[in-house]
Amino acid sequence: MKAKGLYFYGYTETSMLFRDTGVEQKVEGQIKALCRAGLSCRQIKFEGRVRPSVIRKVAMRLPFRGPMCDWLSEYRPEFDGYDFYYIRRPNFLSLLHLLAIRKIRRRNPDAVVLYELWTYPIKKELTKRWQDYPLWWKESFYMPLMKRYIDRFVVVGDFTKISGVPAIPMRNGIDMSLIAPCEGRIPDDGTIHIAAVAKLSVWHGYDRFIRGLHEYYRTGGKRKIVMHIVGDGYCRQALEEMRLRLGLEENVVMHGYKTGSELDAVFERCSLGLISLATQDKDIFVHSTLKSREYLAKGLPTIATGITDVFVGTTYKYNLELPMDEKITDIRRVVDFHDEIYGSRPRTQVIAEIRAFAERNIAVEITMEPIINYITETVRSRRKGKNDEV
Repeated sequence: MKAKGLYFYGYTETSMLFRDTGVEQKVEGQIKALCRAGLSCRQIKFEGRVRPSVIRKVAMRLPFRGPMCDWLSEYRPEFDGYDFYYIRRPNFLSLLHLLAIRKIRRRNPDAVVLYELWTYPIKKELTKRWQDYPLWWKESFYMPLMKRYIDRFVVVGDFTKISGVPAIPMRNGIDMSLIAPCEGRIPDDGTIHIAAVAKLSVWHGYDRFIRGLHEYYRTGGKRKIVMHIVGDGYCRQALEEMRLRLGLEENVVMHGYKTGSELDAVFERCSLGLISLATQDKDIFVHSTLKSREYLAKGLPTIATGITDVFVGTTYKYNLELPMDEKITDIRRVVDFHDEIYGSRPRTQVIAEIRAFAERNIAVEITMEPIINYITETVRSRRKGKNDEV
């Protein structure tokens, strides 16, 4: 009999400010991969509509309150009777969230319970601002209790055990069928266009690239370079002010949030993709960002500090790894990297080679294999043990 499960993540309200289309595409791809592997999986989303307010922001920092939107803040009878439960971590752990997981375990003792940590460690993300420390205190208190109720953490990285719980290391993957590669037909006018697409935060380090542009032109740089920042987030205003203060209005374009054909049009103009320049500041030195996957699927060479997991152990040549201690990006290295790639081969060839690499390494069917194997084997084993008892 086909194993059936629930995947906890998402929002039923399409206009929710908390939505992240990149994560939604990832989750959709994971569910497809589970189903294509012979499992049955249904998604459980947060139901309702929440508008951020000062009162809500203060309330969620109180000891027993959870995030404004948590897709598993209470148990419902409809959750009973499944073979596996895949839970994606909300912004931080809370008592209500933990109690819901405990009830899943108690009412379904033979089920497989997996818990995905989309970033780890997370302390620096939750302590960047002094007012967020209550979130970290709750996180650090409830995390050790998870071992009572879950079978495995699923974690992006090479961790094998977290808080006493065995972990399944994974790489982020994407559904390649959802992202078409660039066509590469826009004529080259000598300008280097660089895509920087993100839900903007300090961890992306885009300020370092902007400072690098200012330093490049201050010291005599002549090449026209345009950084296309696509996305919203709490850092957007600071980046906007920085580009104006440094006189880089023509070199740093703020597009705001884009998706679909509008985002594709930005990608089509760009010949490089900027992943992140500051993940090391939150103690993540080998990263697996969703944005790196999208750039690869589009066929864009990439720029990042630290190590991108999918390139480890390969001869991949289309990534520029910058020093992690670099506070101002060396733009001349970026220019040399760009010209080394496109000076010897047409853009269509570069796109095709990068896309082929992506299909071999980051297709969600491949990255989900360890999880699918664990669910399948564990469900089979537990069913057999139950039958033997009878």
